[in-house]
Amino acid sequence: MSTSTADDRPESTDREVADGVYRFGTRRINWYVLEADDGLTVVDAGLPAHWPQLGDWLAENGYEFDDVAALVLTHADADHVGFASDLVDRNVPVYCHPDDLPLLRGQPQGAPGWFYRNLWRPGFFVYAVEMIRDGVTAVEPLADAEPLADGDVLPVPGEPRVIFAPGHTRGSCALYVENRDVLFCGDVLATRNIFTGREGDPQLLGSADEDHDEARASLTRLEGLGSVTLLPGHGNPWRGEIDAALSLAR
Repeated sequence: MSTSTADDRPESTDREVADGVYRFGTRRINWYVLEADDGLTVVDAGLPAHWPQLGDWLAENGYEFDDVAALVLTHADADHVGFASDLVDRNVPVYCHPDDLPLLRGQPQGAPGWFYRNLWRPGFFVYAVEMIRDGVTAVEPLADAEPLADGDVLPVPGEPRVIFAPGHTRGSCALYVENRDVLFCGDVLATRNIFTGREGDPQLLGSADEDHDEARASLTRLEGLGSVTLLPGHGNPWRGEIDAALSLAR
């Protein structure tokens, strides 16, 4: 399987996007490592071709795979489940909201109708080609996962708090690391328009949401968090007041 080229990598050459938080993937698809004194938490798992990025980074920074304590999925779309099975093979527990277990067990997923309807867009066509190249059709299903529930502070390094925010998928969640003002928002919000390829302000994914009205309504669940570093599944980090980000998205 091919690996991502240098031109596909995130625009920043410094992987650290917040205190002890590292960004991986490509310019179009993000996943993260959350570093703490008691180990590492991987947030989302990109696509299968991203797997070597994790091993390389661990080796470069004096870690081993045994230091990876958990994988937490913001949701179970294929471009977030990616190399999850490789971590399971190393006895790393995977966390996912129960409402997304059908997606997790149903990998590889067939492409939804909106995917085909947008292939005429040059920006989206590049995204689609990348997905196929990096193994979206080879994502392996997982039979089960540790459950996420709204308000849970997870017993994993960094102790993110779960904010259930359905709409993009039935089980979409954000993860808030309060002592670092970091919000992993998965696909609840994006800063890159996956249809045009343009970077910009926080936004909803529009027709890529399973239930767009519910996705918009779920934004209220993020209100009042204050100043954050917003780390989306698609797009560059965004820093500012969360309520301003939500106003832009609405």
